[in-house]
Amino acid sequence: MNDERLIALLGSLRYERMDRIADDRTRERLENAWRERAQRQTWAYRVRGLAPVLAILVLAVGLVASTMRASGDSALYGVRVAIEDAMVLLYSDPEDRAQYLLSLLDERMAEAARLEASGNALAAARVRQVEEETLRAVKGTLPEAPEVVPPPTPEPTESATPTPSPTPSETSTPVPTATPLPPTPRPTATRAPTPRPSSATPAPSGTPMPVTVTGRVKNPDLSPAANVCVRLDPTSVTCLKTTAADGTYSVVVAARLNQTITLYFTRQDGTVLYKAYVSGVVKGSLLAMPDAKLQQ
Repeated sequence: MNDERLIALLGSLRYERMDRIADDRTRERLENAWRERAQRQTWAYRVRGLAPVLAILVLAVGLVASTMRASGDSALYGVRVAIEDAMVLLYSDPEDRAQYLLSLLDERMAEAARLEASGNALAAARVRQVEEETLRAVKGTLPEAPEVVPPPTPEPTESATPTPSPTPSETSTPVPTATPLPPTPRPTATRAPTPRPSSATPAPSGTPMPVTVTGRVKNPDLSPAANVCVRLDPTSVTCLKTTAADGTYSVVVAARLNQTITLYFTRQDGTVLYKAYVSGVVKGSLLAMPDAKLQQ
């Protein structure tokens, strides 16, 4: 019974004459209605109505928290992996998506190592499989650094040793009593072959891995260069990233061990184009480039 109907009933009673029994019954119904209305307006009644909803929310939060903390030997680990993989769609920026995948890769590598150390080979193999899938996803989101083939080193050519020509002897009157001895042959020195210089940088090896490349770009006056386009390919029209206000940058690319990475920097100031480039050799997952100086 709502408030309007209750007020209408009370108003209609002013013109009605009822017997004592009907009057008592109506009074009892009105008192119960007012009592129920007063109870519905109390804080305890409202909380009692929200209790089932609150209980469901608490149960759902607890289930999600336990799922996101599930280890590799738990039955909920597959659900955790599915949720973490689905969260990749929340990152629209490729750089942020790559960083998120790299954090997942580090966590799964640490989890696999922990399970292997504890002797749980079955769970460790399961996590290693998830780790390989994460690594493939990381490579799919990262730009791959082009292979730089060094020019071939020319082999040194050996110069021929000149053979001395025999010196003609002066013509003299033969002496009948002396016979000239035959000339003694001079030993020729054999020169050892010059060893071929080995390449200073080993050839790239292994499969591509995520490499974080960091560095700084400076203006011609050596001040920090901001808003400079960073590229892997000088002919590309898109930038991997632009430098920050302090001239620093950080990009993640896929490269192999001992591979040479070259970054190209450009900035257009009106009609003036400033350019620079730096190179570095991959020795691990982090590559610190030397400072680059923009020039016209």
